[in-house]
Amino acid sequence: MNWKDVTVWQWQQIQNLLSKEVEGDTELDIAVKTLAILKNQTEAQIDSLSISDLKKELEAIKFITTTMPEPKPKDFIKINGKMYRCIYDIKNLPYARYLESKHFGTDIANNLHKIAASMVMPMKLTWRGWKIAKYDASKHEEYENDLLEASFESVYGSIVFFCQVFANSIINSRDYLKEKLIMEGLIKEEAELTMITLCEHMDGFTKLPSLQNTNGLNLEKFTNLKQFKHLMTCLISSPKMPTN
Repeated sequence: MNWKDVTVWQWQQIQNLLSKEVEGDTELDIAVKTLAILKNQTEAQIDSLSISDLKKELEAIKFITTTMPEPKPKDFIKINGKMYRCIYDIKNLPYARYLESKHFGTDIANNLHKIAASMVMPMKLTWRGWKIAKYDASKHEEYENDLLEASFESVYGSIVFFCQVFANSIINSRDYLKEKLIMEGLIKEEAELTMITLCEHMDGFTKLPSLQNTNGLNLEKFTNLKQFKHLMTCLISSPKMPTN
């Protein structure tokens, strides 16, 4: 297992786990919870593992603490038989989808899939291959849920790249976007204020959160055989690992 196997949902759950201290949680508790997230299992299932099996499983997820994700922008994101095309040219996206960022930007980490759903186009499989389908705003939640299951590295990298492109081109596109807003009924002053607000939010998106907090989670402590001896002694008489 490595970062390529981690989904957006799993990354969000781990990010929340490491950013919110729960009273009484030990390093082992956090390690077990992290393993449960990455294995898509319950804590009870992880608790039932033998010491040797737990050691192997924790060894397999050491990458969480020893490496960093390598996000790269993708032209296409495939999830569970579905395909989405990432759109990086802002002129090919309805302006309304830019404005969604104002709401989603209040919690970037937990809204990562929602932001991504605003910068993709769904695709459909035809006898001639994958073709771009019409974007249906009423299906935004469906797109979001699909992207929760997508590779975190792909979604993260694509969003960062989109926001960088947006930030670099917003000055040149300001008049175009302002005209679109005015055509939709906004007065000139409202359109200008909207553009200012939009630029401020998009600037924040180019600084997305990372999993730096994982450095504090010492999973290696529980995969080192010598240091594991004390843990084994404490648990030898217990059929389950103490997670609470």
